[in-house]
Amino acid sequence: MTLQQPRDADDPMAGTPVVFGHDWAESTVIKRIRSFTALGLEVLGFSFRREKFNQAFVPFWENVHLGTTTDRAYAKRLPKLLGALPLLFKHRAALRSATFIYARNVDMCVLAVLARILSRSEAPLVYEVLDIQRIFIGGRPANYLMRWLERRVLRRCDLLVISSPGFMARYFTPVQGYRGRSFLLENKISFAKAKLIERPAAGMAVPGAGAEPPKKWVIGWFGTLRCPKSLDMLCRLAEALPERVEIYMRGYPTETGLAVFEEAIAKHPNMTYGGEYRNPEDLAEIYGKVHLTWAFDFLDEGSNSKWLLPNRIYEGGYYGSVALAEKGTETGDKVRELALGYTFDGPVLDNLIAFLRWYSWDEHLARRQHILSLPTREFCDLYDTRDLCEMILGLAERRSGDLLRQSGSSGLRARTEDRGGA
Repeated sequence: MTLQQPRDADDPMAGTPVVFGHDWAESTVIKRIRSFTALGLEVLGFSFRREKFNQAFVPFWENVHLGTTTDRAYAKRLPKLLGALPLLFKHRAALRSATFIYARNVDMCVLAVLARILSRSEAPLVYEVLDIQRIFIGGRPANYLMRWLERRVLRRCDLLVISSPGFMARYFTPVQGYRGRSFLLENKISFAKAKLIERPAAGMAVPGAGAEPPKKWVIGWFGTLRCPKSLDMLCRLAEALPERVEIYMRGYPTETGLAVFEEAIAKHPNMTYGGEYRNPEDLAEIYGKVHLTWAFDFLDEGSNSKWLLPNRIYEGGYYGSVALAEKGTETGDKVRELALGYTFDGPVLDNLIAFLRWYSWDEHLARRQHILSLPTREFCDLYDTRDLCEMILGLAERRSGDLLRQSGSSGLRARTEDRGGA
């Protein structure tokens, strides 16, 4: 079953979005820009680089390099942001001609606001949020300051793009008091490289496994491996069920660092780390090796981890991998709503161990067949980005029309005054 192409795929969009990215080699920044360019838009990027993974990547779009920054180091990032202002001024003509300005994360949106002021651009400003960072949660002075800054940014934005409805329901509406336009753009597989991936047929067993039950259940943890608690739980799971479970991991461990990560898993012969991977080119290979997808996240328990919807539930669902998630979270609710797998409450590790001792091959095949029978649109961005861009371009057209009407009204008033108010 080949991925369905988005509607109107032969009818390219016209426009020049300016994209502000926190890291031009980060997978979601690449995915967003690739989706824009696949629609026919000509992207100009203003991006920083965080040198932690994807070292060989070179932007395929026109990109203005703003410098190098690091994760979470907001105070150290401020001089870098200020240092980017001369570059924005230098490129003010290009900024002024932008069809719309698209900024990922609050610091990039602050920079985008300044760019719009420096260039006198009237382009709509879009603020994209894929995580509610911990600096925005809590009662410390730094938390209040960041929330205040974000509220100022939101007032200048024409559209807020979020990847999970939990962000609006739990944060932007009740905490930030946001009542403006929003668009839900989930972390689905991008349509932009659809020819590179193919979905297994419903009822098809795990590739290479045949119809016989496996000796071990293979659990896959893929993506940005940023959750130290997940690493600890998977190590303990591997130790508790050495004859029944294998853990297979791909991606980059951002919080622990590679050395600590590899040292932890080296103690367990049934844990394997395969390094980084390309998305979506390598998805079929990595998900073809696993039965179950680790969809837990404990990095920011009670806040972002509870509200987010991760890439892996869409990628795993597309390939028929059964999801394991925490009950009472946005991810868990999604897994239960679509019957993508199983959810667990506390004590999570004990309940997981009991589940894996019970889980049967017949149970797995039935759940896998159901997942593979679900519509492709549940897992792939067939129309979502196109709908988003149509909305933004509509905002740009209305703004242009308003400016023309204002200009016409100003001219009429001037002519009337010249004639003595006649």
